[in-house]
Amino acid sequence: SALAADPPLRVLFLGDQGHHKPAERFAQLQPVLAGRGIDLVYTENLADLDPRVLGGYDALAVYANIESITPPQEAAIVEYVRGGKGLVPLHCASFCFKNSPVWIDLVGAQFQKHGTGEFTTAIVAAEHPVMKGFGGFSSWDETYVHTKHNERGRTVLEERVDGSHREPWTWVRTE
Repeated sequence: SALAADPPLRVLFLGDQGHHKPAERFAQLQPVLAGRGIDLVYTENLADLDPRVLGGYDALAVYANIESITPPQEAAIVEYVRGGKGLVPLHCASFCFKNSPVWIDLVGAQFQKHGTGEFTTAIVAAEHPVMKGFGGFSSWDETYVHTKHNERGRTVLEERVDGSHREPWTWVRTE
């Protein structure tokens, strides 16, 4: 008898109405991820940062500029992540919830400033499982500089090299 296919991963994608246009990014990602067994669900409702809602998902992706988070919402995210679920903060999520040192710690750093430009990241952890088969690429983007780095449990995968400065660009953290 054939083995049953793995159930799809369920990911809650938290966005906002900001200038990064998360709903448009969601619309681009959702069909591609669906074809890879990932069920992506969009929300802009901060009330979804609740254990009862988060419990239905394998990961929380955040792509938003939301100024603050309430203590119960913060506790729900911390409990969720420390319980073994995934957190995928994308781009501007490093400037989300500025009132929460706990959020900044979970993310691994906080956005400080940026310029813009075309660059190619330098892969620094080619053997990490996330990087297997990834050869890198060049792109135009906002050249983020971060502050409040949390190096505990963090593995930097790529850096953006700017002169003698090497800015962590992509990383994973184990909480």
